[in-house]
Amino acid sequence: MSLATIQEEIRQLVDALFVLTDAKAWRELRELFIDGPLDVDVTSLAGGAPVKVTADALIAGFARGLHASKTSHHMATNYRTTVDGEHATVTAQGYAWNRVATMPSGEDLWETWGHYELTCQRAEGRWLLASFKYFSKHTRGPDAVRTHTL
Repeated sequence: MSLATIQEEIRQLVDALFVLTDAKAWRELRELFIDGPLDVDVTSLAGGAPVKVTADALIAGFARGLHASKTSHHMATNYRTTVDGEHATVTAQGYAWNRVATMPSGEDLWETWGHYELTCQRAEGRWLLASFKYFSKHTRGPDAVRTHTL
């Protein structure tokens, strides 16, 4: 398999991460991750320290934070992918917004710009996500939108 083909498979995996997250397709999203512990770092938004969690715990957090009353939109671009055998690293520029329509107009939208660092591993004949890291460079809007839960 050519490097270009592998990089395209990985890009489609990363695109699926964001498409399925915005669609709140949690079961399908879970299928994109390895079964072992994941390195997760969203400290630029949530504070604290990087953690190791299961994919189930990560997706449960996504589901809690991106609940049915919150709309989200995630985009990634400018992919850089390096492949080393059965492991790969992807960096991409990212933009996302969250909106809670029940919040007052003008206070209902939160945005972030930054970059993602993801690792992938080949397992079961396909590429799977093995880490999730997001480094925010800038946010705009009330943090109450990002942290809103039901």
